[in-house]
Amino acid sequence: MSYSILSIEDLKVSFKTSKGTVTANESIYLEIKEGEILGLIGETGCGKTTLGKAILRLLSGKAKLEGKIVYRGTDLLTLTEKEMRLFRGKKIGIMLQNPSACLNPVLSAGRQIAEIYRYHEGMGKKEAEKKAGEMLELVGISSSRGCDYPHQFSGGMMQRVMVAIGLALRPGLLVADEPTKGLDQDTKLQIAELIAGLVRKENASMLLITHDLELAGSFTDRIAVMYAGEIVEIGKTAEIISNPKHPYTLDLLHSLPGKGLRMVSGQPPSLVSPPSGCRYHPRCSFRVEACSVAHPGLMGPEGERFTRCLLSEKGRKKETAAQPFLTAQAAFRCRCEGEGI
Repeated sequence: MSYSILSIEDLKVSFKTSKGTVTANESIYLEIKEGEILGLIGETGCGKTTLGKAILRLLSGKAKLEGKIVYRGTDLLTLTEKEMRLFRGKKIGIMLQNPSACLNPVLSAGRQIAEIYRYHEGMGKKEAEKKAGEMLELVGISSSRGCDYPHQFSGGMMQRVMVAIGLALRPGLLVADEPTKGLDQDTKLQIAELIAGLVRKENASMLLITHDLELAGSFTDRIAVMYAGEIVEIGKTAEIISNPKHPYTLDLLHSLPGKGLRMVSGQPPSLVSPPSGCRYHPRCSFRVEACSVAHPGLMGPEGERFTRCLLSEKGRKKETAAQPFLTAQAAFRCRCEGEGI
């Protein structure tokens, strides 16, 4: 039986701006199990990175966090900043996107890893440098390159350094934010295999944040789909790929090269003033009139499936079971079956 290593309950993350309050995450309920790799997918700007940073409380002071983020029984939102520092890196590791911006350009790769051991483990300089060399070897970089600076590495090699930093203290959970962004296809697969392999070897858990559904489909156990700050579907990876329950998930699948390479129509809504009703309804080809009025909840469980859609059997109240819903449901199922999904 798998137990939860991280549980997010009714999380809301908002920022005050000159244009109004931006609600980047709203009503987030998410669980990551021991030894599980969970993929969080969605378009750019949907709130994925905000959620990843919220877990480690790395957002700016302007961010307002409400709800609970519970790691092995401890609500991280109740900790002081000093207490939170003990969790970052040691219990929860993070790989931020764009390593060229994250790595310090005036410190060697080896020193940046060694500093982690000196700060968290209290190691001496030589011992920390030895451990840093071992981590570089673990991610496929010769320890002799520990003296090299970030600009001397290729994009793929810098990502390997980021993997070494993220996993240096053997955290129970790794938050990997777009770890393959900007890499060519071969390098992307190598990095993804490296990260997933090391996480599984340590029997750790990982939140893989990506817009790449194909990547998530290859390396995750479950997938959570995010749209406009909300989770719209959660399920086992194989079931999400083969039998999507939410129209947005279906449209994401169609954007893959093997599924037609079709763009999702329209643009994501503003997180300052999202549309009423279902947030996806302005772009949804299966919408009915009620979709612009009623805001669906994340309904389930159907096994381990949760869906935020009025067309879902679980999400549709009896009083709305009218012909428009039945027709839209039939069209959705027919499209999935007719296109081999």
